Amino acid sequence: MKKLILALYFFTQFMFCFAEKTPTWINNYESEFSKTQYIARLGSGSSVENARADALSQIAGFFKSEVLVNTNASNKMKNDGEKTVKNQEINQNIQVVSDITLTAIEFNTPYYDKKKKTYYIVAYIERKTGWQSIESKILQQKTKFDSFLELSKEADDSILKYKYLTKAKTSGDELISTLYMGFLFDPEKKKEYRNLVSEISQNLDLETLDSYRIPVRVVSTGDYENIITSRIVEVLKNKNFSPYIEQKNNSDSIAKIVINSNEKTSDEIHSISPDVSVTICNADETRTFYTYQNSWGKSSNFSLQQAQKKAFPKIAEDLKAALSVDFDEKFLNK
Repeated sequence: MKKLILALYFFTQFMFCFAEKTPTWINNYESEFSKTQYIARLGSGSSVENARADALSQIAGFFKSEVLVNTNASNKMKNDGEKTVKNQEINQNIQVVSDITLTAIEFNTPYYDKKKKTYYIVAYIERKTGWQSIESKILQQKTKFDSFLELSKEADDSILKYKYLTKAKTSGDELISTLYMGFLFDPEKKKEYRNLVSEISQNLDLETLDSYRIPVRVVSTGDYENIITSRIVEVLKNKNFSPYIEQKNNSDSIAKIVINSNEKTSDEIHSISPDVSVTICNADETRTFYTYQNSWGKSSNFSLQQAQKKAFPKIAEDLKAALSVDFDEKFLNK
């Protein structure tokens, strides 16, 4: 009996020695992936795929929160004597973990906890590799930013200048976001790129972009009591234009509004099927910057004026909404 007990004891100890031990990184993954060398996050899930997805989402969450905090911090209101000037706003719609960064993410060997029925895995990026994956993107965006800024200086009219300044601002926003993501990999790079961040965030031309106004002469035909034209003018004012009606010698752009009623008369009933076109061009109409066209269904009344009075308010509101969206999509890309 005594021998049997001893045999059982030694057998238990033998099995214990060969039992799978829980890896130390489960409770402290930084023991294997130090903060100085890696950006790492522990993921868990009911399958390896779920654990990987969880780890990836935590990596993405880290970049999102850190980059947004940093970009917000660099764009506070700055006080210049008695005048408060707003620094350029950083575009918050950044791609948190780019495809380039994703290629640098690696995973360790997953561990399965049988008791908890859970897989664990660490997603990690080596800081040196992460910086290298972003450095080329920084150089490309810097070239793009410089190019648009130079084109804005060479522009021969106010519309082109505004378009290139806006594109430079967008490129600058993207560049600063990429820089701050890069600084997460290598904080020492902040010193190297400090002047570049200042060059973008404190650029005087970009700081005044929100208050930039483009003079444009409005030429409208076919309207009734200025119903449609007034709504289009509202849109232009909201898009950094300063519209006016009278002729001015210093005008370098024109907004042409053409309203065709397409009138038809039958048995003293006047029917119209209006179409409207809006064109923004330079003064001699040799360069077109924006065009918009739309048409509406039939509206009838006892006279042309009554038909227009009935149909034009609805058309004006439709145009106000449609132009605002269409302008943002097409103007800067044309």
